[in-house]
Amino acid sequence: MRITYRMMTSKYSTNLNSLSSDLDKLNTQVATGRKYAKTSEDVSSAVRGYQIRRNLAKVEGYQDNIKHADGFLTNSETTLGQIESSLAEATDKILQGMNGTTSEGDRKIIASELRTIQTQLLETLNTDVTGMYLFGGTNNQKPFSLDSSTGKLQYNGVNLDDLVEGSSEANKLENDSMYVDIGLGVKFDESTGEVDRNSVFNYSFPGLSIVGMGKNSTAISGEDVSNNLYDLLGRVATEFEKENDQYSFDKVDSLYGLFKENSLKAYQATTEIGAKTQYLEFMSNRYETQNFNLEERQTEVEGVDAAYTYIAFQSQKVAYQAALQMGSSVVQQSVFDYMS
Repeated sequence: MRITYRMMTSKYSTNLNSLSSDLDKLNTQVATGRKYAKTSEDVSSAVRGYQIRRNLAKVEGYQDNIKHADGFLTNSETTLGQIESSLAEATDKILQGMNGTTSEGDRKIIASELRTIQTQLLETLNTDVTGMYLFGGTNNQKPFSLDSSTGKLQYNGVNLDDLVEGSSEANKLENDSMYVDIGLGVKFDESTGEVDRNSVFNYSFPGLSIVGMGKNSTAISGEDVSNNLYDLLGRVATEFEKENDQYSFDKVDSLYGLFKENSLKAYQATTEIGAKTQYLEFMSNRYETQNFNLEERQTEVEGVDAAYTYIAFQSQKVAYQAALQMGSSVVQQSVFDYMS
């Protein structure tokens, strides 16, 4: 069989292209650390790799949500610490005013200080971080305000004095919280179509549950006393502002007892935040472990043996260069190569 010049060049060109393709593939594997660049190169591994990547994306999303919730809780805890400091200061002032040796003038000074603490408390309850109010639920407006006619405290436009604990309106405001998916398995209520709140994480605290609501008709006989911390401070201040002949120690003592009782809600909220933060830390550690395991599995499915692949790449590179050198003897130049 006669081997023509055209057959030789065609065969050489085919082999050279094959070597070049293999070299390019190995070069890509060395650069990316992946077995394949296209799904068609290894369908089975690609499908498994896609599933792993999808799980990694889920874990990453949960971790981002956990960081967001943890940051919000940290800010809430810091702000609650400020509220607790204000309440502790108010407690000291009330006890000072209740002292039998305190004069009428001193009581009025203490009343002024209590009203200052009132203002500070209102401002702290309306603390916002990047446009989100810490104690306002899903409301994007200041949650706490004062009734223009009575000066009484309102929460999301509702007078706290008008709320009854356990009522549908109170429950609606208390349940108006912010939730985030941290991988608990989101479920929906079949009847309402709403998200089952037991399947998501609640990371906010409605201010309503911190300051109190409704009225108390037993603290002072014949008077319905506001049952929230802000208005209670104002009521104590009003009593301290009275003249000696009108001032009633017993009333202040009853108001102080109610104030101390309601102050516990702020401390309870701090405890709840601590518990929630610990749970988020547990979930974060869990996802870190899961993420590490998924990445190891991804390396097994998609990754290459770096040392072996690099040696194969260098060997293929030598073979390709040798083929190029051989081409100078196989493909002989002719006069036609110099014709334009």
